[in-house]
Amino acid sequence: MANITALLHPASGNSQRGRNPYYVDVTIDLTTNSIAPGDTIQAITVPADTLIMGAGFQVVESATMNTGTDATAALGFTGGDVDEFAAALDIDGATDGAYAPQVSIDGLAPSTTADTIDFVLAGSGASFTAGKLRAYAIMMDISDQGDMAADEVDRDTLA
Repeated sequence: MANITALLHPASGNSQRGRNPYYVDVTIDLTTNSIAPGDTIQAITVPADTLIMGAGFQVVESATMNTGTDATAALGFTGGDVDEFAAALDIDGATDGAYAPQVSIDGLAPSTTADTIDFVLAGSGASFTAGKLRAYAIMMDISDQGDMAADEVDRDTLA
C-alpha cells in the first residue's frame, strides 16, 4: 500500500480567517414555560454544515416533579437519534452539578441541514416544581470556504 503525500494539505494553523471550534451552552429552567415530562426542549441551534465535535448536559439544579420521582432527560436530535449525546439520566435523583454520561459516538456528528440539539424529558409527574439543566456543545463550521486565492481588483485595471 502506497503512502500518497501529493494531495496532502499543508499545515495552515488556526487563524480567524480559517475555521475554529466554538463552545455554546444554554441553561434551561424546568419551571418556566410550563415544561412537563414528555416534552421536547430545543436547546441549541445547529446551523447547516456544522460539525458537532461533542455535546452533553449538566444537572445544575436537581429536578423535582409535582408527583413521582422518575424524571429523566436525554440529549440528541428529535428527528433522529434522541439520545445521540447523552442517554436518559435520572435528573431528579442526580446531585447538583452532575454531568450526564456521554454516549459512545462512532464518529463526529456532521449536520448538513440546520437542526437543533434537544432535551427529551420523561417522567410520571404532571409538571416540574424545580430543576435546571445546562446543555453544551462544541461545534465547528464546515461549510465551503470558497476560493481563497487572490483576486483581481479595480486598482489593477486603473494603472
